Amino acid sequence: MIGLPLTFAACVSYWLQPMQQISFPTECVVNQVAGSPRLRGLQGNAPFSDPLYQRARSITVKVKVGRSGGSGILIQRQGQAYSVLTNRHVVSVGAPYVIQTPDGRSHPANFVKKFDFRGNDLAILQFRSKASYAIAPLTSTKYLLESDPVISAGFPLESPPNQANGLLITVGKISLLPPKAFVGGYQIGYTNLIHQGMSGGPVLNLRGEVVGINSLRAYPLWGDPYIFQDGSKPPQAQRKTIIQSSWAVPIEVFEGGNWR
Repeated sequence: MIGLPLTFAACVSYWLQPMQQISFPTECVVNQVAGSPRLRGLQGNAPFSDPLYQRARSITVKVKVGRSGGSGILIQRQGQAYSVLTNRHVVSVGAPYVIQTPDGRSHPANFVKKFDFRGNDLAILQFRSKASYAIAPLTSTKYLLESDPVISAGFPLESPPNQANGLLITVGKISLLPPKAFVGGYQIGYTNLIHQGMSGGPVLNLRGEVVGINSLRAYPLWGDPYIFQDGSKPPQAQRKTIIQSSWAVPIEVFEGGNWR
């Protein structure tokens, strides 16, 4: 289990506010001089030694797809073969696929079509490497509650100025847990800012375990993605919260898929 320093806990508390009040970039960094948390953009590999940050950084990869791309999560190693979980919409543009690992190395990857996620917005890429990379710990969302703090990680297509590796980590809380999933498998609403390119990255609880996959940004620019898989729509009273929330696919959808 990952310990959570009081300084980071204070930072999480600072972030438990409506998402529209949070501005980009949103790297949460502890002010060691003043002894209190503050917000600033990540400048290159700025020091932030909290184990939770290090966990997110170690399991999150950049997924390059042609001139576009997104993010992914290292979820399995078999010998020299690594599997990366991402969103189906990230890889829909088509090959070539390249995975950039936390050490900055780039690896050609293959989209594995045989895995069945039943129309949910998930996909698996695989690459080979002799290097040893961390594998994400996964956990059930069974005990996840609204207002629980979470962090999310990913690689925005437009990185903040002077940010060397491009990884952005945002802090927020669970805003909504509907009893059924929207089309695409989206069922975890949260206040963290998710920018284009962060799709496929992890949503982690404060123990550093992956509970979901970044999938849908708040305030969609077109269409109405908020339709449940059975064709029904959510209550009008919840619509404001739904639109203001980012949305993730619960990790159970991945674990229940025919991917092994």
